[in-house]
Amino acid sequence: MRKKRQIKKGLEWYSFIIIPLVTVLVLVYYPMLTTIEYSFSDVSVYGYAEEFVGIRNYERLLLHSSFPRAFGNTLVLAVLGLCTIPIGFLLANMINSLGRGKLQGFFRVGFYLPHIITGVSVVMALQIVLKTNDGLFNNFLSWILQRDIAIGWLSDARYARIGVTIVYLWSNLGYSILMNLASLQSIPQELYEAACVDGAGTFKQCVYITIPNMKGCFTFLFVTGMISGLARFTDLYVLGGNSTSGAPAGTLQTIMMYIYEYSFEKLEYGVSSAGAMLLFVITFIFTMINVKVSNFFKDE
Repeated sequence: MRKKRQIKKGLEWYSFIIIPLVTVLVLVYYPMLTTIEYSFSDVSVYGYAEEFVGIRNYERLLLHSSFPRAFGNTLVLAVLGLCTIPIGFLLANMINSLGRGKLQGFFRVGFYLPHIITGVSVVMALQIVLKTNDGLFNNFLSWILQRDIAIGWLSDARYARIGVTIVYLWSNLGYSILMNLASLQSIPQELYEAACVDGAGTFKQCVYITIPNMKGCFTFLFVTGMISGLARFTDLYVLGGNSTSGAPAGTLQTIMMYIYEYSFEKLEYGVSSAGAMLLFVITFIFTMINVKVSNFFKDE
């Protein structure tokens, strides 16, 4: 009887995880295994009638004339997006100095608000801010420099990467600020009090107390920021005129755009699956490197 009750209790606990487990298996792992299979196959439009073609899909993708440029764009935009970490750290320090009152709460909400706005809405709003003629950003620069500035932040190939990085920073900076702020507030105040007694100034406190205690936060933001940056698509697609060409002049074309192009425009699922696998491998390698490098900062 006791054993029966134990089995019944165990089944009750397992019932809480069975639905999430089945969901993950069906919606994550099964599509992932199917993608691996498709990457080595010639798949029909309807997703069946597969023919094994070996690495031909990978060869087509890698030998395509514009793929190296898309790969480079993906890395450059991902690295530029990491600017949210140092900027978020500086702003978090400024907000933290305000104390834990209503004013700090106001700035926390204000900075985080853009992060919850949908990507398309952010792009549409900042297209007005960053437009060439009479854009708010160009008008601000004209006022600062006392001369007319008409830079095409989103339409000129020379500045497009900077323009989309501004869009990315505006949208994701709030998340970085909150993570940095939470990490800053977890540092024991006794450390700063002891440093003040020893005569350490603000700069030395930052170097020897704040930054060492923030390394875990920096590592987390670096890893997740690279993963997010390598998978950028929505804002770049909309800014390019709902085209996978990466306008202007292909400077915004990424690997994700290649995957979308072969999936929904050319309907070559084998090639798109190969692109997805390449993106997975690149992301995995960068994540492992980041995690490995971060281990050097840990105390023995």
